[in-house]
Amino acid sequence: MIPTCFSDYCSKIPLLNEVAEWSLLRKWTLSEVYRIKLTNGESRIIKWGGREMAGEAGVYRDLVGPLQIKAPQIFEYVQLKSSGVMIMEDAGKENLEENPKSAYFLEAARELARLRMQAASNLEKTLPKQIMNTYYVSAEKFLGLLDGLLKSKKLAEYKALFKVKAVLPRYLEQLYQTVPATIVHHDYHAKNLLIEDNSVVPIDWSTAYLSPHLGDLYCLIGEAQAWSHVSKEDIVSAYLEIADVHVDHLNWQLRIGGICWLIKTLHWLVYGGTDIIPGSEAWIPDLLQDVENLHEMA
Repeated sequence: MIPTCFSDYCSKIPLLNEVAEWSLLRKWTLSEVYRIKLTNGESRIIKWGGREMAGEAGVYRDLVGPLQIKAPQIFEYVQLKSSGVMIMEDAGKENLEENPKSAYFLEAARELARLRMQAASNLEKTLPKQIMNTYYVSAEKFLGLLDGLLKSKKLAEYKALFKVKAVLPRYLEQLYQTVPATIVHHDYHAKNLLIEDNSVVPIDWSTAYLSPHLGDLYCLIGEAQAWSHVSKEDIVSAYLEIADVHVDHLNWQLRIGGICWLIKTLHWLVYGGTDIIPGSEAWIPDLLQDVENLHEMA
């Protein structure tokens, strides 16, 4: 039986009538993901997104494809007034949450270095100015997001954000002057890193954008420690096998990238994200503590 969220798409996506089996992978208020098995035996991943979650195919079209990032193939995409459905390659059965071997987390660090270098080298010569402007998150934008957090009643009691506001402008100025813009996945977590043979394929690029910051590596370090007990030093060493950057500058980038990632994530949660992901409000205190920790380190 076709899930309700896809019922309006049957006449527009004939493949939906050839599905023999639906396996639910994720269900949120504005997002549902299934692995489908077709009558010919092939499998696909199908995603429904509502409102702001409907634009993932645009990210693949505008950024991931032109920048030649390794990612699943998109077979079909249809968008209606307030939702979209995307059918994509079933790139792997396991992610790093399901198979958290140390070797895969180390390869995820190398893959992140590769895709950042690939995107940075292709950015100016590949992307039209309009696309650049659409997806680029400037230093001023991050400062604006921080100001938005400071105005939130939900975060009024947390002083760490005010401490960050005093130093973040000069940190961002240095970051944006010394590190080239590249693609930021912004959800580089174990659940979005598929295992394909001995390589790692990032999926779910729905929140990707352009910026120099290294929040993705910050996220991966936390995931590696939580799921596989791989140390920060080992993840950094694997990243440096590919990336051409001094370890001291990389550690500085990590701290600033972590702050950027936390600010953008907190802003999304405070201004609507908690309504999309059940239970996500409980994440906020820990994320704010991470902001304070990174501020003290920087």
